[in-house]
Amino acid sequence: MVNRSAFSMLKFSMFKPVHALLLGAVALVVAGCGAGGPSFNPVGGKLTVDGKVPANVQISFYPVDGKGPIASGNVDAGTGRYDLTSSGGVGKPAGKGAVAGKYKVVLNAGGGAGAASPEAMMAQYSGNNQGKAPAAPKAAFKKEYGSASTSPKEVEVKSGANSIDLDL
Repeated sequence: MVNRSAFSMLKFSMFKPVHALLLGAVALVVAGCGAGGPSFNPVGGKLTVDGKVPANVQISFYPVDGKGPIASGNVDAGTGRYDLTSSGGVGKPAGKGAVAGKYKVVLNAGGGAGAASPEAMMAQYSGNNQGKAPAAPKAAFKKEYGSASTSPKEVEVKSGANSIDLDL
């Protein structure tokens, strides 16, 4: 004859670890289904080129290791201030700032508040410009800053708020 109370205790103690494992697995699945994506740190600062604020420039931070999202922002032509926003990656939301890590600084002419609107660009292609492509904006910086592979400037974004002033 089996002692029912001993059997009940054995049954309860056998399933207790299984319940804990099941609960842990559910918690991991729920955590994995959240917004996900990288953790962004606020990044802003002031950009000058040879001590002067450039007009119509976009600044981008490209990860040195080639992994993670690129962060970019327009430089204010009056103050030189910029704030970065990152792409979140495929299927992930964008975020304000950048992921912690090392980056190459890349500049592109044509960004900023003074950049031509899509309507203005279309007007340049219309009959009043004889169908010619609009002139490329003149860069106010050295050509080497136009690509992550040639940019000599490297910066590091750390956890938390980052103020990164640059004079290139």
